Amino acid sequence: MKNPRIMLFGGGTGGHVLPLVAVARAVKKIAPEAKIYFVGPEEFPLDSLREEGVIVKKIISAGKLRRYFSWFYVWELIKLPFAFLQSFFIVLSVNPDVVLGKGSYGSVWPVVAAEMLFKKIIIHESDTVPGLANRFLSFLTDDIAVSFEETKKFFPGKNVYIVGNPVRLKYLGLTKEQAQKILNLPINESIPSLRPQTRYTIFISGGSQGAQKINRIILESLDDLLKKYFVIWSTGSANYELVKHSMSDSINLKVMPFLNERELAAAYTLCDLAIGRAGAGTIFELAAFAKPAILIPLERNGGDQPVNARAYAQAEAAIILKESDLNLKNLLAKIESALNQSGKLSRNAKKFAKIDAAEELAKILLNL
Repeated sequence: MKNPRIMLFGGGTGGHVLPLVAVARAVKKIAPEAKIYFVGPEEFPLDSLREEGVIVKKIISAGKLRRYFSWFYVWELIKLPFAFLQSFFIVLSVNPDVVLGKGSYGSVWPVVAAEMLFKKIIIHESDTVPGLANRFLSFLTDDIAVSFEETKKFFPGKNVYIVGNPVRLKYLGLTKEQAQKILNLPINESIPSLRPQTRYTIFISGGSQGAQKINRIILESLDDLLKKYFVIWSTGSANYELVKHSMSDSINLKVMPFLNERELAAAYTLCDLAIGRAGAGTIFELAAFAKPAILIPLERNGGDQPVNARAYAQAEAAIILKESDLNLKNLLAKIESALNQSGKLSRNAKKFAKIDAAEELAKILLNL
């Protein structure tokens, strides 16, 4: 198809936006003449999409379901028709050849509008258990892409493509020296405590927003961790100032609020072990970089992270530490266990990885 027009729908969190960056890159690589649009709310910064030449069409955030009672539900209901009308007229004006819905409330009304305008639709589900948005949207299309093999059973009778979760791989091949420069760390030879043979490096992250419980336990455990390990700690922007003012400086610690793509790749490149949540984006990043991991899934009713973590742990690529069991003693024990079997965990992570996920999804879009 000459000059294809592709629309990407999603938004709300980094887990629903950043995979679309990888897809946009892959589409441009295969079809440089393609025009790519994004439709969704800008609750998570969309600059990474704009940098890839994606034309961003913002809609108001509407339809977000909270897992607790809130008077904001009334406001969400008021906004719904406006979000739908915005989506409808954007899709109508662009007239795309195919659309991709990435899940979350941000993709619902754009996909509904695309269906009403008879557009080709494919949705992608990141997690092992589909979210409410994709469960609903699956009735509007026969073409569904998933990250995990286990997810296929939720979509009987559909054309299900098992592609993995698209991951940004621009900096996958960094050397350790390049990674140290990116994070502004001294080279190994200048500080004995940074030498790999004497001190392991641990990368700790709670995602783009930060995980308060993880941050609190790490802060309480920091003195013990720094006695044995070099720690790279991404606190999340919301928690950075509090954490920064609650600890003392150490040459064995690098604390940052939020890591951009290059910094994140540098942290993965340098670490011997990663500790973090169990969102699909995190899991497939760990797999792509073949890093041993301790997963601390967010525990909530109907949450997907515990199921994601079990699927990855069953591949023997990571160890699970339940959030309810998170304390200094258990954390240190899990770190020792993971480092002792780091070779096996790394090999299995590499086997689990689906490096070509973005390219596979791009090909499906262009073929549709």
